[in-house]
Amino acid sequence: MNKLNNAKIKWIIGIILAILVLNIISVIIVAFSNISYKESLRIVFGAVYVLFLPGFIMSYIFFPKTKSIEEKIKSEAENSKEIDLIERIALSFALSIAIVPLLVFYLNLIGVKISFLNTFMTILGVISISAIILLVKNKKKVD
Repeated sequence: MNKLNNAKIKWIIGIILAILVLNIISVIIVAFSNISYKESLRIVFGAVYVLFLPGFIMSYIFFPKTKSIEEKIKSEAENSKEIDLIERIALSFALSIAIVPLLVFYLNLIGVKISFLNTFMTILGVISISAIILLVKNKKKVD
């Protein structure tokens, strides 16, 4: 039980740190350009939402375990279900860049117009479906 609480605390701290870093990036953008803070927040958080988050959640479906770089170097027998953090980040960008535009393109072909709301909801759907698959997969693993 204590291990579970530690994992939750690490996730919460990680999310808070990510939000703080993204806010600092937004402030830096405001300092070096003539756009407002609200616009810079929209750009930074929108980029993360479109270019990173869908692939990040999907990467946990395909590779559920994250290894530290030191563990990966030490272990001789490579497990195909484990990747390190740098590989996960790179895979997250690649999956997001592959999935999101293709999905928006194919939805446009079947008649869904490309707009802010439709694209936002499409990406939210990808994130939600991926999260549900991940939760079901993890629940099966526990049972």
